[in-house]
Amino acid sequence: MAPQPLIEIKIKKIEKDPRNTLVIACPEPSLASVVAIEYIIDILKMEEIGAVRIRGLPPVVAAINGEAKLPYRLFYRKDLGLVTIRQHVPIPPEVYYEFINRILDWAEENNIRRVVCLTAIPALSEKESDVVYFVTEEYHVDEFKSLGFEPIRDAIITGAEAIFLDAVLSRSIAGALIMAESKVLTAIKKLIESGRVTSHRDVMLILNQTVGQLGPDVTAALKLVKAISKIINYDIPVDRLAEHATRYSSLIEKNLEMYLKPPRETTHIPLVY
Repeated sequence: MAPQPLIEIKIKKIEKDPRNTLVIACPEPSLASVVAIEYIIDILKMEEIGAVRIRGLPPVVAAINGEAKLPYRLFYRKDLGLVTIRQHVPIPPEVYYEFINRILDWAEENNIRRVVCLTAIPALSEKESDVVYFVTEEYHVDEFKSLGFEPIRDAIITGAEAIFLDAVLSRSIAGALIMAESKVLTAIKKLIESGRVTSHRDVMLILNQTVGQLGPDVTAALKLVKAISKIINYDIPVDRLAEHATRYSSLIEKNLEMYLKPPRETTHIPLVY
């Protein structure tokens, strides 16, 4: 018997529409991208169309109103051509590359034209701004500039964000990394650069005191939700975002706990530098 694939995808077929856009969250410590996706799914009342199971790892099942749910589920809003992935726990780093590639295989099969990955980054200057940045293939730079986003200049991208870009750039999809500046990540970066934070444990303590106890970076999440509004050409209401982030405080703590279990001691935050 042939071995089962590590990543198993069970998703309904969706209508082939040139507007179809897939939005995913790159795991990052401010969790702004995760909360932005959660909010979009809830506020737009998106339809659940499938799930992803990662085999070979200890089972993780989310309980939602008494119903057992796989932790990685896909949602769809047909009239907006929007597909998103809800992540109740972070994708394990050792399978993230395969996960992204299987999702992109499905996207190509369903004629999805654009795939964007949301993330948060430290400020690129002295203070955070409302500017939303992007990185994409050269053929699509003008498309994302026309939406009001600013191209990142002269940067090195690492971590999950780099894995996403590496996977999407070889495909016939307009893939882009969409980035909003985060006050939380800016503060941590400054502490690291000053030498006041010298270990991963110190970073973990700071994040637990900010994100884990107070909630995610709502300001960065707000920028990301507004960015998605531009991408799908639909005004997503944002008046309930702060309330939504508070409701998901337990999810935030669990995501943060799993995210901050590195294979080795490090102060590295896998973002743009």
